Amino acid sequence: MQSETDLVPYASGRLDGSPVLVLAPHPDDEVFGCGGVLVQAVRSGAEVRVVTLTDGGAQGDPEERRREASEAASRLGVPDPERWVLADRSLEPADEALAERLRALLLEVRPAVLLAPSPAEIHPDHRALALAVYRVLQRAAPGSELHAAVQAVRLAAYEVSAVLRPNLLVDVSDVWEDVLAAAKAYASQVGVLPYVEVMEGLAAARRLTLPAGVRRAEAYYVADLRYIRTHSAAEWAAAQGPTAQLEESAGSTPLDVVVRTKDRPQLLAQALDSLTAQLVSPARIIVVNDGGLPVGEVCSAFADRLPLEVMERVESEGRAAAAQRGLEKSSASHVVFLDDDDRFLPEHLLVLGRAVTRGVTAPYTDAVQGVWQPDGEGGWRLLARHRTFGGDFDRDRLRLVNFIPLPTVALPRELVLEVGGFDTAMDLYEDWDLLLRLAERTPLVHLPVVTCEYRVLAGTGAITAANPPGSSGQLAALAAVWRRNGLFEDEVALARAVMSLVAERDRQAETARGLDERLVEVTGERDGLRARVVRMGGEGTDCEALQAEVDRLNGILDQIYSSRTWKLHRLLERGRGEPEE
Repeated sequence: MQSETDLVPYASGRLDGSPVLVLAPHPDDEVFGCGGVLVQAVRSGAEVRVVTLTDGGAQGDPEERRREASEAASRLGVPDPERWVLADRSLEPADEALAERLRALLLEVRPAVLLAPSPAEIHPDHRALALAVYRVLQRAAPGSELHAAVQAVRLAAYEVSAVLRPNLLVDVSDVWEDVLAAAKAYASQVGVLPYVEVMEGLAAARRLTLPAGVRRAEAYYVADLRYIRTHSAAEWAAAQGPTAQLEESAGSTPLDVVVRTKDRPQLLAQALDSLTAQLVSPARIIVVNDGGLPVGEVCSAFADRLPLEVMERVESEGRAAAAQRGLEKSSASHVVFLDDDDRFLPEHLLVLGRAVTRGVTAPYTDAVQGVWQPDGEGGWRLLARHRTFGGDFDRDRLRLVNFIPLPTVALPRELVLEVGGFDTAMDLYEDWDLLLRLAERTPLVHLPVVTCEYRVLAGTGAITAANPPGSSGQLAALAAVWRRNGLFEDEVALARAVMSLVAERDRQAETARGLDERLVEVTGERDGLRARVVRMGGEGTDCEALQAEVDRLNGILDQIYSSRTWKLHRLLERGRGEPEE
């Protein structure tokens, strides 16, 4: 059982940084949700930009609400909001036009702090905007223009109509009267619902774990880009507390799921448990036990929650044969594969099913790689999570190296059978071999959303662990796939594949160089602020504000140091004999 210290922050912090970008679904959310932080930002000299997305017409006259928003901004001391004037209650998380507009805004503003509603909110516009913002940020691949614009951003989710589970409390006692004055500018709203009373109640309640001098506090759930790129939207939402139905399941084609397993009943139970958490149910789940320990008892525990069918193979036929048996047994238009040591994140089948409905033949999402080790008590402990797999489809690069894990793909069943299905003679890279043959018939379409976890589990007997990079088994398997798919016979194709890989390496190197420059810049800024704190004696309100900024900069440095791209860059630099700094 988690203690309260794991769930409630027992200290307050600040949301310092500039520029500050506020996204408000309706005119008033910028005050009701984060008014205190906005006043503090303005008083600290930060550049602040507020964008209200809808006209608020479902609960009042749009023109009146526009005037109220201008008056509220004046009372907060922030610029007049930018208005997108979308229809109230029209926001959808999967709206590509909205996503592109948000992306353009992020590229323009390059925010250090991004304030948006929590996905734990009740109003559908609030939840939709939360998910839309999160997924746009997930697309910020290293080396991209978007990544450069948001690499140091902190996404702070705020609460309006639902209480969230925060990881940051901000003391806003000194500016609370200004916030209340701004809230009262929305006379048309506070006359309908008790917004001011709710604000007062929440802000007073948030004092509970803070020092006695704190009279009012605002609550936020803050995530940096590294967290966003390695956690699904559903995980982010769950961290903030119980949520309403995160997304509607309408328009998602039901998919079959094939689960391969052998002699790992505990892992099989975890894989099946991830299927119970899906936002949409699979059409069928076919568990193929490849001659291992019986799985009837494990599967029976899920029989009332999942549409399970079990294929017990008396003798082991191998991974590829197990996959082929499941494929042949399936009946849906598309099939998704889940090995017992991996897991689907809650929106996996929803995202793939929607793409199939739109007519995408072979969609695939992004996966994170989770590195786990035994915890000594029969369970597993997560050591690290990386955004290793995924990226836009590149047939040339796929011919040289597989960057698309099988669990991320919704395979078109009939087409896969037409190209021969899984080669049952293969026990390593059988999935890659299949994807290469499939890619000759249809392009795979990338959906830049994290929806599953490819797990590396120490001591579980995985065949990839038995053939690590550089081993004779791995090299032989690589050569076999290249030879089977004609890479050695087509010199032009081989050159294209190699150059595609070189281009990817160069993109990563350029990103790493940018991180090095950012590292020097942030380190200098942090060290200068530290010196000011020392000169000022380390006490007083001004010193507290400076120390908060030092802590923020340390967070940015930690993010750079822990990034996979920067680590690999430094490793290569040391390998070339360049001195360490």
